[in-house]
Amino acid sequence: MLAFAGPQRVMLYASLFALLAGGLVCALFQSPRAVGDLLLDLRSFEVPGVVDSVEVGMRKRRPRPPVYCARFHSEDGTLVGRSCEPGGSFQPGQRVVLESRGAQARIRGTTLTPMGRMGGLVLLFPLAGAVGLLHVVWTNHRESRAARVGIPILARVTYFGDGKPVRKKGPPPTELRWSFIARGERYEGRLSLDTASEFDFLPSRDVIVVLYDPAAPGINTVYVP
Repeated sequence: MLAFAGPQRVMLYASLFALLAGGLVCALFQSPRAVGDLLLDLRSFEVPGVVDSVEVGMRKRRPRPPVYCARFHSEDGTLVGRSCEPGGSFQPGQRVVLESRGAQARIRGTTLTPMGRMGGLVLLFPLAGAVGLLHVVWTNHRESRAARVGIPILARVTYFGDGKPVRKKGPPPTELRWSFIARGERYEGRLSLDTASEFDFLPSRDVIVVLYDPAAPGINTVYVP
């Protein structure tokens, strides 16, 4: 496998952070509750219940009211749980309508997660991290295959300069683009590295040697002597 460099490395770190940090937050706080809310939204049965106690679930910046969470039980005693809403309109001993599905239950009009309907969005962070990680690893794998079994060919440099910025601060990466003809077809490739000096291994900025996968010439990479 080739070393991760330039924007590819930045995307790798960002994907790992989203996957690990998002997964940790989901595992510790939101995931079971957010999934429970989704299941109850899809299908639930209403049963009578009673509020046992009310507590602050999450404080927010003023003027937004804090989120209050009410603990409850069903009148037949088979269900117990905790659900939340901004502002808090429930009182201990109050009779309420519960939405239930299996062992999951909440007071009608509330959510299991203190973050409300937006709480489910936290599930997108590990998903986005996983997708980004798979994309980076797969791209690197294709380039590695081209480096291992690729056929060398001369390619014309079509661009050498600043690439698309990947950081808010600091200089943009340096991008090299090229094109070549194989089997009567024109193919292109590109490589981004952190600085222009990392391309000093190239003998020329006009014509370079690239390696392309014989099974798929669109998969190609720069030859490094």
